[in-house]
Amino acid sequence: MTTHSRENRNCLHLVVRSSIDALESCRSRFDAGDAVLFLDDGVMHITGNPGRIFQPLFRKGYFSDPDLDARGLRTLAGDAGVRIISDPEFVGLLQKYDFCLTWK
Repeated sequence: MTTHSRENRNCLHLVVRSSIDALESCRSRFDAGDAVLFLDDGVMHITGNPGRIFQPLFRKGYFSDPDLDARGLRTLAGDAGVRIISDPEFVGLLQKYDFCLTWK
């Protein structure tokens, strides 16, 4: 049986809270090859500076369309040029990564 270290595996980070602590915790564990999905209250991070959130660290960053819509933020996210994904796309994203970490 082969064991994989954290360094050899890609992670999908799920930011589900709007707190700065959740975002900073995610940043501290984010590695090249990882991606981040903002969902639930985590989509509120779009109200900050989206450029600051995504460049250069979160180049593979996504926002949940249903959660943006529920909070009236879909237009803001579209105007900011962030990648917005649907629930079926979320399932596909999960399949691309070795594991997930949830930040709250």
